[in-house]
Amino acid sequence: MNKRLPAQIKPGSENIGNLKRTDPDQSLINPTVVRDSETNVDMRLKEMEKINLQLENRVEQDTIKLNEVILRNSKFLNIIAHDLRNPFNSIIGILDILGDNIEDYTKEEIEKLIHVASSSAVNTYNLLENLLAWSVSQNKEKNFNPVKIDLHELIVSELEAFSPTALLKNISFENTTDAGLFVTADIQMVNTIFRNLISNALKYSNEGGCITIKATERKQFVEIEVNDNGIGMSNYRQRKLFKMEEFQSTLGTKNEPGTGMGLLFCKEFVELHGGRIWVESEINEGSSFKFTLPHYI
Repeated sequence: MNKRLPAQIKPGSENIGNLKRTDPDQSLINPTVVRDSETNVDMRLKEMEKINLQLENRVEQDTIKLNEVILRNSKFLNIIAHDLRNPFNSIIGILDILGDNIEDYTKEEIEKLIHVASSSAVNTYNLLENLLAWSVSQNKEKNFNPVKIDLHELIVSELEAFSPTALLKNISFENTTDAGLFVTADIQMVNTIFRNLISNALKYSNEGGCITIKATERKQFVEIEVNDNGIGMSNYRQRKLFKMEEFQSTLGTKNEPGTGMGLLFCKEFVELHGGRIWVESEINEGSSFKFTLPHYI
C-alpha cells in the first residue's frame, strides 16, 4: 500500500498545493491607512510650524514693547531727576542769600524771595505726589481700585486745596457739576488728574481770571472739562502735549515753574480707566482740558 507523503514546502514558494501563499506582513498593510497617516503627520507638522511662527512673532512683539517701556522709563527718570534738581537749587540759593545778607534786603524783597522759594517747594511737592501716584499705578493688579466716587464732592475738595494759590492771582472757581453724579474710578488717580489740571489752569490764567469745571453724562462715560480763560496755546503746542518724547514746560503768567510731566500722568491714569483726554485751546482765549471716566450706573 502506497503512502502519500506530505507536500514539501520550499522556502519562498508561492503555492502550497492548490493554495496561494500570502505574506503575513503584506496582509496587514492597507495603502489607504498609510496615505491617511502620512497626511495627518503633514497636517500636524504644518500646525506646529504655524504655532511656532506665532510664538516667535509674539516674542518679537513683547521684546519691542519691553524695550519701549525701558526706554520710556529711562527718559522719564532722567526728566524727574532734572526737574527735582532745579527747584531745590532755587530754594537752596534763596536760603543762602537770606542767611548771609538778610539785612541788605527790604521787607518787600524778602517777601518776594520767600514767595519764590515757597512756589518752588510746592512745585517739588506736586512732582513727588505725581511720582508716587505713577509708581503705584505701575502695579495695576494690586493698586488699581475703582470705587464709586461722588464727582461733585471730590471737585469741591480739590478746589478748596487750591484756594490760597487762586487768591494770590485773584482767580475765581466755578464748579457746575451736578450733585449726585457718580463715576467708577480709582480715587487717588482721579485726585491726581484734577490736581494737575487745576494747577495748570491756575498757572496759565491771568489775574482776575476764572476757572470752570463741569461734567456731562455720556451714556457709559462722564465727560469732564477743566476750563480757563487764560493765555491759551497754539495748535503746534497742543500736538506736543501728552507725548513724553516731545513734551516741554512753559512758565506761567507769573513765571510759575512747571515740569510738564503732569499731563503725562493724567493721560496714563485716564487711559487706565478706559477713557481718553484731549485739549481744545486758542491763543489768548483760554484752554479746555477734557477727559472721560466710566459712569457709575
